[in-house]
Order: sequence, then structure tokens, then C-alpha cells
Amino acid sequence: MATITLPDGREYRGRVVDIPLSGLALIVAVKPPLGSPLMVGKLRAPIVRHFEEGIGLELTTLQTPTSLEQNL
Repeated sequence: MATITLPDGREYRGRVVDIPLSGLALIVAVKPPLGSPLMVGKLRAPIVRHFEEGIGLELTTLQTPTSLEQNL
């Protein structure tokens, strides 16, 4: 599970379903517009795609498995 924070401060919980080192896929109840800058834990990640159950995010910096674990 991860918490996403929208630019207006609203927070939602989502389930992480894929974690390549350059992005995340989350099952979440909201689908903000593409390009919206979100915070996922301590990481900034704009939305780059929508899929049926959620959103795909691109991390602004490449992460290692350890840094992902610490920052989500």
C-alpha cells in the first residue's frame, strides 16, 4: 500500500501493483488528469497513464529497490 497526495493536499491510499525502478502502477480510486504531479510517499511522480483500475506514475529520479522501500 502507498499513499498518494494530490497537488491540492488530498490523500488517497492505493495498492502498488508494479514497481519498475523508473515508475509505479497503483490501483487507486481516483484518476487525476495525465501529467498531474503527485507525491507517493516521499517521491514526486507525475501521472503518465490511466488503466482500468488505476494510474501509472513516472518517478522523477531513478530508484534502487532499497530507496523505493524507504521512500514509499
